[in-house]
Amino acid sequence: MFSDPVVGENFFGRQEIIDLLVKRASALRSGYRQNVAIIGHQQLGKTSILRQFLHVLNDPKILSIYVEIKLQAVDYFVEQFIRSLLFQYLNRTAKGDPTETLSRLAERATPFIPKTVERIEEIVNLLKSRHAEEAYSRLYDLTSSLKQETGLNCIVILDEFHRLGEFGIKNAFSAFGKKIMVQKDTMYVLSSSAFSASRKILAEKLALLFGNFERVYLEVFDFETSFQFLEKRLAPVRIPEFLKSFLVAFTDGHPFFLENVASRIRELSLAKNDPEVSRETIADVLLRLLYESQGVLNQYFMKLISPWTQSSSRGIQLLILTELAKGKNKLKDLTLAINRNQREISREIQELMAHELILKTGVFYRFHNKIFKFWLKEVYEKKELSMLGTSARAEDFLLCIEAMILEHEELSRMAATDRVLKLFGLFGNEIVEFGEKKRKLPHFTEFIKTCGEKNTASNQSGSIIAKGHGRCWLCKITEEKATEREILQLVEGGEKSTPFATTRVLVALRGLDDNAKLLAKEKHVLTLGLSRINMLMDVYGKLPIIHCK
Repeated sequence: MFSDPVVGENFFGRQEIIDLLVKRASALRSGYRQNVAIIGHQQLGKTSILRQFLHVLNDPKILSIYVEIKLQAVDYFVEQFIRSLLFQYLNRTAKGDPTETLSRLAERATPFIPKTVERIEEIVNLLKSRHAEEAYSRLYDLTSSLKQETGLNCIVILDEFHRLGEFGIKNAFSAFGKKIMVQKDTMYVLSSSAFSASRKILAEKLALLFGNFERVYLEVFDFETSFQFLEKRLAPVRIPEFLKSFLVAFTDGHPFFLENVASRIRELSLAKNDPEVSRETIADVLLRLLYESQGVLNQYFMKLISPWTQSSSRGIQLLILTELAKGKNKLKDLTLAINRNQREISREIQELMAHELILKTGVFYRFHNKIFKFWLKEVYEKKELSMLGTSARAEDFLLCIEAMILEHEELSRMAATDRVLKLFGLFGNEIVEFGEKKRKLPHFTEFIKTCGEKNTASNQSGSIIAKGHGRCWLCKITEEKATEREILQLVEGGEKSTPFATTRVLVALRGLDDNAKLLAKEKHVLTLGLSRINMLMDVYGKLPIIHCK
């Protein structure tokens, strides 16, 4: 466990998800049941969201049953489910001991819910007689029994629900799904950190219920939330804007990394009696967290790659990861760097993708989080893969961090139009994916930059005409939220006649309003928001554009 769930005053952000869960819980009492699935990669705060939801849920007509599925054992899961149900029910009238045994909880509950306790005893006996599948199936009937005896609706929260398939129960998900279909009085909230696996389960094994699950895909914090998070966690220590921006870019707004970095910066700054965060403090903290063997983030990343550090592993996956971290992010480049055939490299890449360390975006492979990429390149390779660790020095690591801060500071002074223009200059007819659509990024050989109607420190806008090999992008860039006006300017403006096939592109760093989205779709305008631009920055090895209010 590298981080504990946070609730109450320490919980930060994600309010829209909490509000959604509370809204669905309220609707359950009115007879409307909507199940919810929360899916996201590791350490994004799913468990904290669930615990915070339970913390704020205050409805006497609803009983919450929370089970975190940790072990590949159906006996353990059944016991935890039953103990949670009984404890939460008894806890409504008198504070109980969460460590009480199942038999003691059942004994205390018998006078109030005898039929439900009788069913519990039947399930326990089925487990003892090794009828695990029958016990597993009957387990989900307990919420209906409780409803009949008490009138209470139940919310069942299964944290890491994808592990239901690891119990060795035949058709575990279809059995689970059939119960959900008929239990209109029970709401299910599922969560999973196995992003790809859980999506597949919902789409295939729980196919009949797919439309009945409201899916919430958990992302990293946006820039504005990340800034607020840093300010709150660092207080009373102040931090200059460019350093704040650097930390957000470095951690990619990932709450787990932000929390670890911010807490150590605050601790060190206070110990040094510094009222403001300095470059040196940031470099020192990152050294302690990422470079030193006992650093929390160093140990976290070592655990991520542990399946391939065993003596039985050939280690090709580690070579792929380190070469990918150095910028070789296409299959042909990786094949040449590692001196293996494409089929073998492709097979090993699929394994890394199954472990959700990397993902594919068109022809590019990239990391889920950028700080892992940095650690592989600047720490792991130099300390573990170089000859006797001769290339690993703490002094060099500190110099690397200082150089990164300086580069970020210089880029932050560059206009967004200039940075986008430089990005377009890197295109080489590669295929990328925007959502479910694939698009070729043309190799441009000519660029024409024009100033927009506004060009101030707070709102820069401009246009770029990019041409090459029979393709032309007529691009408008705006740092304000785009409206129909920007779409119409793109459609009506530009070159009226050209031998180039023209694509009109709107780069909207603050997104588009609803009317602009509809008009862009109608007029076949390609829209690139900040997340897409920064995804392209990532695959081409460039730092992100940090843009917030």
